[in-house]
Amino acid sequence: MVPNMKNLQALKNLIGDDLPINLGENFKAFQNELVEQITCDSREINECSRNGTVLFFALGGEHFDGHDFIDGIFQKNPLAIILSEKDLKSLHGRSIQVRDMQKTMAVIAKRFFTNPDAELNLIGVTGTNGKTTTAYLCRAMLNTISKTGMLGTVEYDVCGKIRKVSNTTPEAIVLFRMLAEAVQNGCQNLALEISSHALELKRAYGLEIDVAIFTNLSPDHLDFHGNLDDYFLAKKKLFYGTNGCKPKHSIVNIDDGYGRQLFHSLKNDGEMPISFGFSKDADFKICNVKKNDINGTIFTIVTKKQSYEFRSPLFGHYNLLNMAASFVACMMIYEEPEKFIGAVADFQGVPGRMDKVMLPNGATAFVDYAHTPNALSAAIESLQSIKKRHLIIVFGCGGDRDTTKRAPMTRIANERSDFAIATSDNPRHEPQDNIFRDMEKGVVDSSKIAFVEDRKEAIIKAIQLSQAGDIILVAGKGHETYQRVNDKTFDFDDRRIIREVSNLR
Repeated sequence: MVPNMKNLQALKNLIGDDLPINLGENFKAFQNELVEQITCDSREINECSRNGTVLFFALGGEHFDGHDFIDGIFQKNPLAIILSEKDLKSLHGRSIQVRDMQKTMAVIAKRFFTNPDAELNLIGVTGTNGKTTTAYLCRAMLNTISKTGMLGTVEYDVCGKIRKVSNTTPEAIVLFRMLAEAVQNGCQNLALEISSHALELKRAYGLEIDVAIFTNLSPDHLDFHGNLDDYFLAKKKLFYGTNGCKPKHSIVNIDDGYGRQLFHSLKNDGEMPISFGFSKDADFKICNVKKNDINGTIFTIVTKKQSYEFRSPLFGHYNLLNMAASFVACMMIYEEPEKFIGAVADFQGVPGRMDKVMLPNGATAFVDYAHTPNALSAAIESLQSIKKRHLIIVFGCGGDRDTTKRAPMTRIANERSDFAIATSDNPRHEPQDNIFRDMEKGVVDSSKIAFVEDRKEAIIKAIQLSQAGDIILVAGKGHETYQRVNDKTFDFDDRRIIREVSNLR
C-alpha cells in the first residue's frame, strides 16, 4: 500500500483533547512525531510505510483479538499502539489506552484523512432489504449530474477503481480512506450502504450524511442484536445522530411498520422526515402502476405539487419502493427529475438481484440475494405474478448466523412454491444437519420439499424438474461467488453453475 503523504499529521493532533485516553509513560517524547499511516491490520505495517510512522489499532475481531498480538506488533516498530481498556497489561511506553476503541478509531480516521465526507454529497442507505439496489440506483441517477461513487455489499467504487468488498460497511479506517480516495479521484457524490453492525459498532461514527434512507426492517442479524427491537434501535442511530452527526434529510419508507414508527418518531422530535411508499399519506406516493411484469414497470410518483412517470426494466413491488427511495434522495441533492427518470429507464439492475438466466428447456432461472423471510417472500411474490406454469425454489440458510429465520424461510418457500429444495448456503463452521433440523420445523407439506445438502446438486435437481414456462428461483447468495465451509472458501457462483448444468438434463 502506497502511503498518502498528504495525510502526514502529528500524533497529538490526531488524538486531540476530546478523546478519553490513558497515555503511555513516554507519550510526551513522541507526541510530535508524524503519523504516516493508520491501520488495524498488522499485515499493513510493513507494507504501507516506514517503520516508526504507523499508528496501529488493536481491534478485536470475530475470530481473533488484536490485543493478543501486542508483543508481535511492537516488534514491527509502529509509532504507537492504541489499546482498549480491556487490555489489562501494563501500558508499553508507546501505548495509548482508550475507553471506546471503535469510536476512537473513527474519530482519528476522519481527522487523519482530513474530513473527506464533508467534501461529498453522501447518501447513507440502511434497512434489512433493498440497500444495495437503492445505492446502485442512487449512483446511476447522480452520475447524470456529476461523478458518483458507491460503497456497499457488492462492490466498493471510488470513482477510479472497483475494489473487493470486506464488509457491507467497512471498518472506519478503510471507510474514511476510501472516501478520501474518492474525493482525490474527483468524486462529488457517494452512495453508502450502512449496515446495522456498522451503526452498532460505530464504523460510521462521525460521518456527515446529507441524506439518510430507511428502506424497511424485518428479522435478520438477531444473533448479533438479540431481538427485533434492538435491531431497530441500531438502525435508528443513523437518523438521530447517535453516531456523531444527524443527516440533513431523512427519507423513510412509510409502508413499512418500523418505517412508519421511525417517521412519526422523527416528526414528534421536531425533525422533518420525508416519506415514500404506496400509502396514500406518503409525501412521494407510488401510484398508477400500468405495468409490472418480467419486461419491466411503468408507474408514477406523485407529490402535492408534481407527478413523475417512470419506465424501468426492473419489476416487482419492492423495486418500485427502491426506485422511489433513490429518486427522493437524489432530489434532495439536485432537483433534476428528468435526468433521474432517464437514468432509471436505462438502469439494468444489480448483480445477483433477480439476475435472469434463460434455460435451453424454455424455463427461466432467477438468481437473487434474498436471504431473509421478507426478502424471500417479496421475491416469490414478484415471480408468482409472472409465472406461466410452476415456481421451483432453491434456497438455504447460513451457518453460524441468526437461527430464528430458518423455519420461517422454509415455511414461506414450502407454502408459496410448487416445489422447494432446501440446500446449503455458507454453512461456515456449523454442521449442515443442524441447519436442516432448524429448517425442517417450517415444513408444512413434505411432499413439496426436498433437502439436498450439495448446492450444485440442488440446482441440478431444480433444472431437472423444470419444463418450458417454469420459473426457478435460486435464492440466498445472489452476487456471491463463493461457498464458505468450515475455514475454507470455495468458488461457487449460482449463475455460472446454472449455465453449466442446464444442458445436463
